[in-house]
Order: sequence, then structure tokens, then C-alpha cells
Amino acid sequence: MSDLLSIGSSGVTAYQRALATVSNNIANVNTEGYTRQDVSLNSNEPREIGGGFIGTGARFDQVRRQYDAFVESNLRNSNSELQSQEPLLSYVNRLIDVMGDQSIGLTTAMNLFFESSRNLASDPASTVQRSIFLRDADGLAARFRQLSTQFELLNNETQQAVETDIGQVNSITQQLAQLNKQFAKKSSASSQPSELLDQRDLLLRNLSGLIAVKTKFAENGSVLVSVGDTLDQGILVRDNTSRAISVQASATDPSKLQFQIDPYGNPEGLPAVGSGKIGGVMTFREQVLAPAIDALDNLAQAMVTQVNTIHKDGVDAEGLLGTDLFGFSADQAGQAGGMQLLIQDTSRVAAAGQFRVIDDPLNPGTAQARVQYDTPQYAGPTALIGDLANAQVPRSATVKVGLPSAQGFASLGLVKAGTQDLVLTLNSPNATQNLQVFTRDGRHLLGSDLTASADGNKIVDRMLKSANGMEEGAQYSDAMLNAGKSTTNGQTVDSRYLDMDLFMGVKASVQYIQQFNPSTGALLDPKATPALMQGRAVSGNGWLTAIGQSGRFTLDGVTLTPPNPALTNNDPQGLANWINGQGIAGVKASIVNGGLQLSRTDTLQDIRFGLGPNGTPADLSALGFDTSVYVSGTAQDDLLVFVTDTAATATLDQATVTAEFKDIDGDIKQMLRAQSLQVTFTANNRYEIRDTRSDTLLAERLLDTQAAPVIHYRGLTLEFTTQPSQGDKFRIDGNQDGIGNNEAMLKLVALEEKKVMPGGLTMTEAYIERVNLVGNVARQAAISKQALTVVYEQAQEARDGTSGVSLDEEASALVRFQQAYQANAKVMQIASQLFDAILQVR
Repeated sequence: MSDLLSIGSSGVTAYQRALATVSNNIANVNTEGYTRQDVSLNSNEPREIGGGFIGTGARFDQVRRQYDAFVESNLRNSNSELQSQEPLLSYVNRLIDVMGDQSIGLTTAMNLFFESSRNLASDPASTVQRSIFLRDADGLAARFRQLSTQFELLNNETQQAVETDIGQVNSITQQLAQLNKQFAKKSSASSQPSELLDQRDLLLRNLSGLIAVKTKFAENGSVLVSVGDTLDQGILVRDNTSRAISVQASATDPSKLQFQIDPYGNPEGLPAVGSGKIGGVMTFREQVLAPAIDALDNLAQAMVTQVNTIHKDGVDAEGLLGTDLFGFSADQAGQAGGMQLLIQDTSRVAAAGQFRVIDDPLNPGTAQARVQYDTPQYAGPTALIGDLANAQVPRSATVKVGLPSAQGFASLGLVKAGTQDLVLTLNSPNATQNLQVFTRDGRHLLGSDLTASADGNKIVDRMLKSANGMEEGAQYSDAMLNAGKSTTNGQTVDSRYLDMDLFMGVKASVQYIQQFNPSTGALLDPKATPALMQGRAVSGNGWLTAIGQSGRFTLDGVTLTPPNPALTNNDPQGLANWINGQGIAGVKASIVNGGLQLSRTDTLQDIRFGLGPNGTPADLSALGFDTSVYVSGTAQDDLLVFVTDTAATATLDQATVTAEFKDIDGDIKQMLRAQSLQVTFTANNRYEIRDTRSDTLLAERLLDTQAAPVIHYRGLTLEFTTQPSQGDKFRIDGNQDGIGNNEAMLKLVALEEKKVMPGGLTMTEAYIERVNLVGNVARQAAISKQALTVVYEQAQEARDGTSGVSLDEEASALVRFQQAYQANAKVMQIASQLFDAILQVR
């Protein structure tokens, strides 16, 4: 009977625990992180009786967790990916709402700004339209600031969200370290309390929702947690130790966040976070918000730069050059948040262009003209050649140039408008070498008469090419060759090009020597030393006899007459006597150390010893002087300089040239504004351009009547509504009053359609493209969220199928274990009844 009773008793005990386990499952059906438990029952050791074995009942072995490591890992990974999409989609949608909002977005403000520009262009003198223009310009700057503020709010909010989530990560890793400490008390995971293991898995699941992690489990159930690329990097939890993550703004770029593990112990940089809630926020910050902020700042800079360039190129209502319309605050230079309007006075709005054209009311034709200016682009040289371009006082430079026989000339480059006090010297020339100075339109200003010979004409034809810096269609003119200022019978005639002081020969100027008080050392007025020039020793070899020919030299603008009797070759003093005999007032010639010396005796004027129409640099060289081109004061136009060799038998030759100048400080545009140009059509297909203030003929050209009637001159573009007629005149000036002209505002209107942004986009298109890019991210995030939700739900279902509690299954098990429990109790009852029956036997 005892065997029967013990067998029933073992069954009752086993199934009592089985019922308790099922009841625990049912009780925890809604407990987060709970893993379903199952019992393990085994039979007791059988007892050998007679020739066989008889069972001794059942025993409760253990409670097993229904846990699948692969399924749990898959759930963590899918949770991490899904959670990264939630904040990304939320923040991106908020950014779209901000950028696309009519009251905050830029599109409306830019449209209003350009619309007011258009209205002002139609009535540039209107004070009302100027006020509206400034109002909308201020509104545009304010809209940039507002949008920047919204971006900054998102930036701060996401930073705070990351900091909060990092705090949660650190809290979870601390709890995991404490669990590992509990796990260390047992040697295997199977002997660990299921509740501790459930708590571990729940913490890991919550951690994966914040940041993607890698895990490695020990036999006792403790876990190693890493956020690095491998398990050896970025370790947050090892054994019972956790390492905190810190987050802070980058020192080089405050908009970027930097993560560091264990900042106060063994610091380790954290690689980019791409998954989990933190990864989603960081993806938004780095791939959406930061590019949007950069794009807004770049757009603000482009707007400021482009508008200011146009506005400064215009003229305001007071006739002054325009100033910057927009700017940035000092603490936010180049940033949209610092954009501001700099002009409040309507009269300072530069609506007019720097040039205007006025049609002559007596024009026989009906053509009307419009003028605009763009920086001219020329082929050919952009400066003097080689080291000559750097020959700024106190430095001088010398170069050697080759003169190919087939060409007959070599370019010395360009003397830019604005060059001051240039001296360009031809050293020791041969008999046929000379310096030549031209304008871009073929006006021959200094040099020798190149058209006097067939070879010279060929040289001119070769020189008048755009490759040498000439204007297309430039025509040769020597009307101002070596022209100067002369006085006859008290009447002064100035034939100079744009009144420039140009001279070729050798010049000596008055020298001023600083004086000091010998007692106090104080500065005194400089002392003037009259001009003096000293030549090298006079050359023989027949030169003194030859130089007496007519038209070789000029002195202070007077052509020297031939000596009579002729000079003898070995009589240098006769040379001085001949010059003194010309009666040039205030100039004395003498021979000093074998060389000719000219000195000023009466005034503080220059001495100018130049070449006559028959003279050459070689003639001056024979008298001990090198021939120079002098541009005294400021060059009022671009000048092209050449060295020529007109000898018919010239072979490959070289010329040595030296240059020096004081400065290059000229603005060809402002020089043009200072002029008053008149375009006169001398025929239907021919016109001339003249500066009326100096009465200088600047250009003579042909007009292609088969093409659109357009004239280009030094960056000026003159467009006509129809073909001009002979006798038509058009005056171009610098628009000094700035009233009634709308050229600058028309350029501002055109800016709306100008593709100034990367990718060939207008500024409006660039902003809309950025909005579309953000929208694309939102759509992609929504699609990804839907797909990842399906993946997560499948992973959750897989986990529930393995570890979740099913009430149907538990109810079935409850009934099964209850029946087994009752059956074992019945066995015990029968054993008791049998025992009682035995006791009643008498």
C-alpha cells in the first residue's frame, strides 16, 4: 500500500507544481516582457522486484522558459529599425510644414520682393513704389530670419531629445550591469530565476528601441552589450560594469553632436548612430535638418550677394552709386538668421543704371536705344608681359622680346586703364626698331608712321587683330599720332587723346628734395631742383652728321631745324651749340663728360626731348638717350603697346624693354561714366564714337545691317529698337542724377529668372527643390515605416508563438494537469481505502 500511496503522492506533488506554473502563465498573460514557462516532469527511478522493475512515480524536474535566442535577437533588431523611423518621419513632416507654410516659407516672400522690383522698374521715380520695394525687401530679410529661427528651434529640440534618450540608455545599461551581478551567483542560465532573465530581455528590447546594440550572452545568462561595429568596440556593459554615453555639441561645428563613451574614465568615440530612436533623430539632424540649414544660409548669401551686386551697380535718386541693400549682423555673418535690410531711405534705392542713353530729338530715324554695362571680356593680353606687369615703383623690370621677321612686331602687353605714371623704355634699339602705342579701337597714339611703307601697312594689318587685344572690327587711324598740346598766337590747341599726357622720347622732371631745420630737425618745405637730363657719351661713327637731318628731334614740342653748317662727326660741342641755337626758352644744352646734358634754367617745368616725324629711337640712342613711352598721370583708357621692326630684310631680332609705374588704380566703368560719349551714324552702316568733353574720336566702325542693331564699346552695350539711320545721334553719359532710369531695377527683376544657384537653378527653384528633397525623405520614411512595421509585427508574432502566453493553450494545459492531479489524488484515496480495509480484517 505504501508504494501505491507514494506513487500517488509524487504525482500529486508534480502536478500541483505544474498547475502552479500554468496558473502563473495565466496570471502574467499581460505582463510586459514575460516569457511563458513550462514544467519538466520525469519518472522516478524504478525499483527492481523479482525478475523485473516497477515504477515508483513521477517527480518535478524544473520550470523551463520558452525562449529562442534567435527570435529574441530578431525582435530587437526589427524594433531598432522601426523605432528609427518614428522620430525621422515626425520631424521631417514638421520641417515640411515650416518650409511650405505661406506665412513662414520663403517662396511667398521672394515672389513679393521681385514683384515690387517689377513695379518699381515700371515707375522708378515713384516714392510710393520705392517704399513698397523697401517694405518687401525688409519682409524678405525677416522671412529668412523667421525660417532660420524655426530651424534653430528644431535643432535645439532634437538635441534635447537625443540628450534625454541618452540618459535613458545610461539608465538601462546600469540596470543590466546590476542584473549581471545577480547572474554571477549562479553558473548556468537554466538555474537563474526566470523573472531575472525576463527583466534582462525586456531591458535589452527597450535599449534596442533607443539605439542599435550587439549582444553576447555568457553561460550564466549575463550579457555583454556593445554599440560599436564589433563586440570589442563601444562596449556599454561588461559583467557588472556599465559605461555611460555623453553627448555634446562639436567644438568646430555647434550644429553637430558628438557621442563619447565613458568620458570621465577611458574615453572612446562612438561611431555614427543609425538605428533606434536616437538614430532616427540623428538621421534627421544630419541628413535633413543640417542640409536644409546650409541650403538656407547659402540661399541667403546668394540673395545678398546677387542683389547687392546689382544694387551697388546702380545709381540712387541722389545721383550716388548704390550701396549694399542687404547685409548680415556681425554675430551671424553669412547666416540666414542674421540677414537684414541696410537701407531705410527711399532716395537711397538705386533703381537707375550707371549709364543712360539719350536719343537726339532731331534724329531723322526712328530707332530708340537702350544701354547697359557688363564687364568686357577681351582676347589677347590682360597686362604688360612677364615681369613688366610687376614693375611697380620702387621696382622696375626688364624683359627681352623676340621680333619674328614674318610678323614685324611683338606685343608688350596691355597698359590697363588706371595705370599711373608709366615709363616704358626701349633700350639700345637698332635703326628700325620703335615703340608703338594703340587703343583697342586702332587709334595710333605714339610711335612712327607705319603706313608710310608697304611693310608698315602689313604690320598694321597684323596688329589689328582681337588676339592682340583689339576690338572686333577695329580700324586704324593715325589722326592722333604723337599729338599734344600746342599754343599758337595765344590760342592753346589740345589734340591729345582723352586729354591724356602721352609722350615718347626722353623726359626730365623737376626733383623735390626734402629739407630739414639744422637746429631742430623739423621738416621744412621741399626744395625744387630744376629738371636736368644727362646722356651717355655721344656716339661717333657718322651719327653726328646724320642727326642734323630735318624732322629728327623735338624739344619741348618744337621741331629742331637742321644745323647750318652741318655738324661734324667729332664735334660734340657743336651738337650743344646747335640745340642752344634753336632758341628754346629756358633750356640749356651742354656737353658733360662727353655726353649731352639738357637743363632747365628758368622754370620748374619738364624737359621733353622727343622724336620728330623722321626720328627714330636709334637717333636718340646715338645722342646717349633711350627712348621711353611716358603716360603721365592716369591712363584714361586701355593702351596696347608694341615694339616694331619695319626693316624689309629684318630677321629674327630681339628688343630689350624696361618698365616702371606707380600704381594701377582704375575702374574703366567709372572712367566711362566720367566721359560723355556720342554715337553718330555717318552712314546707315557706319558710325563713330566720340568723347564730347575732350572732343576725342574714340572709334570708327561699321554696323552689320543684316544682324540685330547692337554696338559694343568697352563693356557698354547699346541696343536699338530698329536699324539706325544716317545722321542719328545718341548720347551716353554716367547718369549723374539717377532719376527716371530703371536699368538697375530691370536687372533685379531679371535676377528672379537668373540661374545663380548650383545645378543651374534660380533662387526660387533652389528653395523649392530643397522643400521637395525634404518631402522625398518624408515619403521614403513613411514607406520604410510601413515596411518595417510589417517586419516588426512578424518578429513579434514569432516571439509570441515561442515565448508568449496563449490562454487557449494554458486552459488546455490547466484541464490536463487538473485531471492528472485528480487522478493521482484518487490513487492516494484508493491506497487509503485499501489500507483501511486491511485494518478492518479481524
